[in-house]
Parts: sequence; C-alpha cells; structure tokens
Amino acid sequence: MVHATGPPVFASFRKQSAMKIPFLLFWAFATLAYGQSRPANEFHLDKEYPVSLGGSLRLRSSDAHVVITGSNRTTARVKVDRVVTTRGLGMSNQVFSVEVIEKDGDLTIQEKASGTHWFVMGSYQEKYTIHIEIPLGMALDIDGDDGSYQIHSIHGAIRLEASDANVALTGCLGNTFSFRLDDGDLTMDGGAGQLSLVGGDGDLRIANARFSSADVRLDDGSLVMETALADNGHYDLDVQDGLLALTILSGGGHIRVRHDDARVVTNGRFETLEQTESHTALKTGVGTADVRIQAGDGRVRLQRS
Repeated sequence: MVHATGPPVFASFRKQSAMKIPFLLFWAFATLAYGQSRPANEFHLDKEYPVSLGGSLRLRSSDAHVVITGSNRTTARVKVDRVVTTRGLGMSNQVFSVEVIEKDGDLTIQEKASGTHWFVMGSYQEKYTIHIEIPLGMALDIDGDDGSYQIHSIHGAIRLEASDANVALTGCLGNTFSFRLDDGDLTMDGGAGQLSLVGGDGDLRIANARFSSADVRLDDGSLVMETALADNGHYDLDVQDGLLALTILSGGGHIRVRHDDARVVTNGRFETLEQTESHTALKTGVGTADVRIQAGDGRVRLQRS
C-alpha cells in the first residue's frame, strides 16, 4: 500500500509555524503590558513641627528636588510628595517612607527606602519633591545624592554634601558655609564669614560675597567668585585644570599664584612683585589679606570691580 505524504516543505512550514506561536503570544503579551501603566506608588507628607529658632535641620535624601526657605515663622513645615509610575513588564517591591524626628529643638528628616525594581521592558518615572519652611536662624546639615537643592534666606550655618547635585543659594546671611560636591554645580548669591568647598568637575559661581576666609579645592571644575577681601583674611584657592576667575570687590592684600602651564591675566589695579615660570606674586589695593592660588594647568583671571 502506498501512503501519500505531503512535500517536505509543508512539514517544515508547519513546524516553524508551531515554534513561532509561543513567541508571538509572548510578544503580544509584552506589547500589551508595555502599554499599560501600573497604579502609582505614592507617598505624601504635609505637617508642621516645633523647632528652636536657633536649632538645626538635618536632611538625608536622594534624587529629590529640595526647596528650603527661611522666614519669620516659629515652626517648621515639611511637605514631601513622591509619586512613582511604572509602565511595562516588570516587578517592584519597593517600600518608601520619610521619618521626621524632633529632639531638643532640632529636626531630622530621613528618607527610608527598601526593596528593588526590575523591568524586562518598560519605563520607571519618579517625581520627588521636598519643600521645607523653617525659621531664618536655623542651621542646615544636608547629606544628599543627585537631585537639586534650592536654599533661600537661611541665616544659620550651612553644611551640604552631595554627589552630582545642583545647588543654588540666595539671600543666605550666615557666617559658615561648607560644601562637598562631586560633579555638581553651585551658584551662590551673597555669603560672608568662612567658606569651605571641595568639588570635582562642577561649575561654581559665587557673587556678591564678603568672605573673611575661603578654602576651595577643585579638580577639573571652574570657580568664578566675587568677594571682598578682609584684613588678615586667608584665601586658599586650588583649581587644577579649570578656570579660576576672582573678582575683588573691595579690600586688598598680597596674591601669590603657583602654576605649571597656567596663564595669569589681570584687569585693574594690580602690581606685579615677582613673576617666574611657576610663580606670580601680586599686590592689590590697601589691605593685609593673604590670597594663595594653586592653578596647575588651569587659567587664572584676576580683576577688581
């Protein structure tokens, strides 16, 4: 007996079609899942807390847009909003909260996050803002990671350490400023007293300052600073490979620049006392300030307003 069979090409076609079905089903499911938004994971806090007018605010946060404002109020208001929206094929078991601790007139705000999230395909979107209103005279102690910080009208001491964050200060009339930034940028309008700043590749711009001392260390970043010089003030500015532009608003003293291949350019009343391949000594104005600049291969521009 002879059995008729189809050509081998039809059998191969049926086998390939059978293999494609699971893949097509997975692709259809993934496409459908990608188009669906999961319910948002939200955290909200809006509350006032008693504080001392001369107390401290400690903040520990990451990837947040932070706004801190000082005013004549007598309490602290903390408003936190965090909304996470995911879309696609994946899984998340993240748990997020913010702990606020009152102690001896101080306030500590600490975020607490645990768990992980992963996605085969899709997107993860986070909107995270922190708005804080405190009395004018409170001090700030901030540790952050990424994000941005806008600080207005805080007259107490300010210490801020963050990596890859953008920081802006306006109207802060305290006498102690301490910053440690990796690759973030800093803009500051005003400031007096002591400045301590360590940075990496960021751009630092300080205007209308009256620092009595400054200690600045940068790797490849740039420093553009306007300040008055105080009698007997000490200013150590170390910018290795970037731009250092110093505008002297008032006061005077001696300026010593150590450099490798750096070029020193002056504009205004500067008297050159000594100049070699590695050292430039200048005098400007009437005063006893001591300014020491380490330039490396960077550029140095000095001027008087």
